[in-house]
Amino acid sequence: MPVTPNPIDNAGALKALLVNLYTGWGYNAYRQENKDRADDQLVRNGVCSLLGEARAALASRATAIRRAIPTPSRDVPFPGAAERAQITELEVIGRDIEAAEALIRHLPVPENDTTWLRHRAEREFLPRLIAADEAMASEALQLRECARNGADCATIAARIETLRAVIADRKAIL
Repeated sequence: MPVTPNPIDNAGALKALLVNLYTGWGYNAYRQENKDRADDQLVRNGVCSLLGEARAALASRATAIRRAIPTPSRDVPFPGAAERAQITELEVIGRDIEAAEALIRHLPVPENDTTWLRHRAEREFLPRLIAADEAMASEALQLRECARNGADCATIAARIETLRAVIADRKAIL
């Protein structure tokens, strides 16, 4: 049986360190499992960015409504009661989006340890996780578009509930 040479034998100090970093100490950045793990984090950061844009769109709508409220007068000491209710509703929805964003940021990620590998096959598992993240991204994109296009608050609240259901599905995978 032929013996394969060790790539570190005739290498310089820097190459020996790099070979040990990527293969010798049990982690290889170029393996598909590690790429999938990194992609999971990138997708979740992108989803949070979309949700932040949705919150910003709702905040700008609330600001525009505030500016449209006329100043109080003797005839109408408390103008804009309906507008203030709409602003409150937009703020509540913004807080719901922020809560969903916090859930996404703190979702568990699969560990790269021997216990994890013993119980799950990463090659089959991580693509399912990426598919769940893509569903989350799709819902966040639709939510952002609803917020940008001036959809009513009930539609946006329904989108938030759909996003929470997708988050729950992702949690069930882990």
